[in-house]
Amino acid sequence: MKIIGIEDENIKTKLNKKRVMIASIIGIVVFIIVILFIIYCTNRTFRDMVDKYILMKNVIEDSTSSIDINEDETNNIFAYDKYISVLSKNTLKNYNSSGKLDGELTVEISTPITATNGGFLLIAEKEKNKIYLVSGNELIWQKDLEGEISKICVNKNGYVAVILSGTTYKSVIQIFDSEGKELFKQFLSTTIAVDVDISFDNQYLAFLELNTSGTALQSIIKVISIPKAKTTPSESEVYKYLDEKGVLITNIKYQQGNKLVYMSDDGINIIKGETNEKVLNFVEEGKRISFADIELTNYMYRVIEKSSLLSNETSIEMLNTGNRKTRIYTLDSVPRKMYSYNDKIAINLGSEVNFISTNGWLIKRYISSQEIRKIVMANNFAGIVYRNKIEIVNI
Repeated sequence: MKIIGIEDENIKTKLNKKRVMIASIIGIVVFIIVILFIIYCTNRTFRDMVDKYILMKNVIEDSTSSIDINEDETNNIFAYDKYISVLSKNTLKNYNSSGKLDGELTVEISTPITATNGGFLLIAEKEKNKIYLVSGNELIWQKDLEGEISKICVNKNGYVAVILSGTTYKSVIQIFDSEGKELFKQFLSTTIAVDVDISFDNQYLAFLELNTSGTALQSIIKVISIPKAKTTPSESEVYKYLDEKGVLITNIKYQQGNKLVYMSDDGINIIKGETNEKVLNFVEEGKRISFADIELTNYMYRVIEKSSLLSNETSIEMLNTGNRKTRIYTLDSVPRKMYSYNDKIAINLGSEVNFISTNGWLIKRYISSQEIRKIVMANNFAGIVYRNKIEIVNI
C-alpha cells in the first residue's frame, strides 16, 4: 500500500508539472501576442509590414473582379447597398460584388443627381423634373414634378424630400412617403432652400435656408414635425436656428437618436432638442483642415494636414457623435479626395486608396498603376473607377 501511494504521488507531481508548463506556455504566448499588438498599434512601420505580409491587406490593380465600361459613352457611376450602378443611355445597370450584372431598369435621365440610404437609391434629373425611387432592381415609383430639382434626399425607410426651384416661390420642398404619396409641401417665398433631410423615424423634416436679401448671406435651419405639417402646418415648426455671426452653413444630416448634425465653414455642430453644440472646429492654430464630412453613420471626421520641407503627415480624426470618443488614422501622404459610406472612409492618394473604418483601422490598401478617377462605395465593397473599367475591392 505504501508503494502504491508513492506512485500516486509521483503521478500527481508529474501532472502538476505538466499543467504548470502548459499554463506557462499559454502565458508566454498571450504575453507575446499582447506585446505584438501594442507594437502594431504604436509603430506604423511594423503595422504596415504586418498589414502587407501577414494580414494581406494590400490589393493590386487587376487582381480583383471588374466591370467593363465603354469609355466612348457617358457613364454615370454610383453605388448603394449591395450594388454598383452604371447609368448610360437611359439604362440603369446594377452589378454585384463579383462584377456580374444583376438587373437593369429604364431611367430617362441624362444628368443625374442621386441620394442613397440603406436599400434605396433616389435618382433625379438635375435642374429638371423627373425623379425615380429604386430599391434593388425594382422601380418603386417615378414622378414628373412641377419645378426644377436642385436637391434630393431619402431616409432609410424610403421617405423622400425634394427641393424645387423655378416656381413662383424661391424654393418649394416636397415630401413623399415610401410609396410615392405626397405628404405635404413647404413653400419658401423669401429664402432659398439649399439642403434637406428626414429623421430616421419619419417624424421630422430639417431644412437649411439661405437669406440673400441682406448685405451678407444668413443661414437658417428649421425643423418641422411631419405629422403636424400634414394636419396643422402653422403649428409644425419645432426648432429654428438663425445664425447671427455670418457663418455659412453648407449641409445638414440626421443621425440616430434624432441628432441633427450640420457643417459650416468654421466647424461641425450637433442639434439635439433645443441644444446646439459645436463639436469640431475647422479653425485652429497650427492646423490645416483640408477635408471634413458628416455623412458617416453616427460619426463625423476632419482631415488635418501637417507639411514641412522633409515630410507630409495627415491625420483623419473621426468623432463618435454618441459617446464623443475620437479615433485617429495617420498616413505620410496628402489626400486628393475623400469618400465615405456608412462606417467606412476611402482616402484617394492618386494611385493608391486607403480604406479605413471609423475605429481607426486600415481595412484594405488598393494600389493602382494609374491615376484613379473616382471611388464609389457600397456596403461591403467599393468600385475603383477608370476610363474603361471599374475594379471591385471587397472591404
